[in-house]
Amino acid sequence: GEPLANYEAVWHAVERMHGAMGISARHITISTVGIVPGIRRLAGAGLPVNLAVSLHAANDTLRDEIVPVNRRYPLEALAEACHGYVRDSGRRLSLEWALIEAVNDRPSDARELAHFARPLRAHVNLIPLNPTPGYRGPGTPPSGVVDFARQLRRL
Repeated sequence: GEPLANYEAVWHAVERMHGAMGISARHITISTVGIVPGIRRLAGAGLPVNLAVSLHAANDTLRDEIVPVNRRYPLEALAEACHGYVRDSGRRLSLEWALIEAVNDRPSDARELAHFARPLRAHVNLIPLNPTPGYRGPGTPPSGVVDFARQLRRL
């Protein structure tokens, strides 16, 4: 499930891993689809955990389709929360981008991703979409992933 939809339980697990198990908070990553209140709360939590946001699209129209929570927390609010996280935590943000052939792997998508990621100085993790039950679209083939990464680096 979505970790930041159950913030209290996730934070309890982080505290146990960090305290009782001795795992450095810097080695713990919390991944989210973009639950803005949870990101804001995490920014001020006091332990320097890492944050990974499953972005997958950097325009609201497409992101509404492939990440439905975007309708509740659109990109402008997400970017603002991510800026606050980076500022308050001092940690680098990761953006996850599952590449879906002919959906979010076009040159325009690379430009939009660069525009979103650059001000955040975010690390971008490109992931070819794995076969997903209930979704018939294919992941971007390896050559397309390489092309997309090349485009992104040039922007």
